[in-house]
Amino acid sequence: MDLKPIMQNKWLLVLGLIGVLFLLVGPILGQNVNLHKNNRTVSTLAKPGSNSTSSSNQGGIQSAYEKQLASMLDNIQGINKVSVMVTLDSSGSVKVANDTRTSTQTQNATNSGQASSSTTTDKQVFTQTNQNGDKVPYVIQRTTPKVRGVLVTVSAKDFYVAKSEIINAITNVLDVPAYKISVEPQKASS
Repeated sequence: MDLKPIMQNKWLLVLGLIGVLFLLVGPILGQNVNLHKNNRTVSTLAKPGSNSTSSSNQGGIQSAYEKQLASMLDNIQGINKVSVMVTLDSSGSVKVANDTRTSTQTQNATNSGQASSSTTTDKQVFTQTNQNGDKVPYVIQRTTPKVRGVLVTVSAKDFYVAKSEIINAITNVLDVPAYKISVEPQKASS
């Protein structure tokens, strides 16, 4: 085998070696980046002591979505009047900190040769005292509810252009698929 033609193209050989190096090192660096991202999402803490009932919380989130969307959609050029209704899938979920204690007792019977074992598990919720002096559970993670669908009624100069812009805006802001967004024209004012 003659190495002379290969040695004449040294830059091609160097590029090949760099490519092999990237192939070997790439997966290792990619795993470290993914681990860092996972640690960041798991360590998200909600505000402690801010507990409210799920139905009022859902209504508050729903009305906040509606107000924000209506004000933003009203600013789009060509839209005169807009009304928004948002439906949520659930009320979200709250994960609280627990303290679990497990104790195991084993008793051996010497005469009969049988052993008995009993396990006791005690699960307690961590609590903290808020400003009012009440004890509330310590919240580790709070997830917001998913948006099920959006209904928008709009009065616009060109309805079809406005409909396209509204659907595009809502899909980008709320991460809702376009088929779950309904944009309808408002009744004409007489």
